[in-house]
Amino acid sequence: MPEREWKLGEDLVTSDSLLDGLTFDDLILAVHCNCRSITPEAVQAELRGMLESRKQDMMFLLEKNMDAIMAEARKGRE
Repeated sequence: MPEREWKLGEDLVTSDSLLDGLTFDDLILAVHCNCRSITPEAVQAELRGMLESRKQDMMFLLEKNMDAIMAEARKGRE
């Protein structure tokens, strides 16, 4: 199986999500699996970690596709 390129026009389309969503189920499962003591602080820390991970993924996609994003945004302006 070939590796993904994560590039617009190759294996991504403009309607693909830039930032993966989070559900309550995602957070509940993460807390269940990762937190020895389930407290408000533990839930908040787990959510912060999940958000940071998704933010890193989003920034990777942004940087990898910056030229294509700018080219699409320029269409019709030139």
